[in-house]
Amino acid sequence: MPHPALPSEADIEELVRRFYERARRDARIGPVFEAAIDDWEAHIARLTDFWCSVILAARRFKGNPFGAHRPLPLEPPMFAVWLGLWRETTASLFEPEVAALFDARAERMAESLAAGLFFRGQETPKLAGVLVGESS
Repeated sequence: MPHPALPSEADIEELVRRFYERARRDARIGPVFEAAIDDWEAHIARLTDFWCSVILAARRFKGNPFGAHRPLPLEPPMFAVWLGLWRETTASLFEPEVAALFDARAERMAESLAAGLFFRGQETPKLAGVLVGESS
């Protein structure tokens, strides 16, 4: 089976922009983003660098995701909402194989962040399964 072509940096920027358009409109997670982000263009650029590093090994992102998320008023079900919106966005932009690549990375990141923020020393629920039902 042929390996799907990786997206371009422009494709990744489009993904980040469209995802945040959806996230900002969401009643559950939109207010968290709106309160935390003052400069949306800088945030889009930073997250584009992050995803280019994750998917394309661009090595441009330097940051501390745990530190950035720790002060936010997050709750575990919000990660499932985030993942649901992320999957909708990747599915709307990419072929299934490429969308699955982004989605798998996002699921691992969400589980890691949730574990570090909420479940230290406990078994972390699988956000892709257990909490997804809470996002609707």
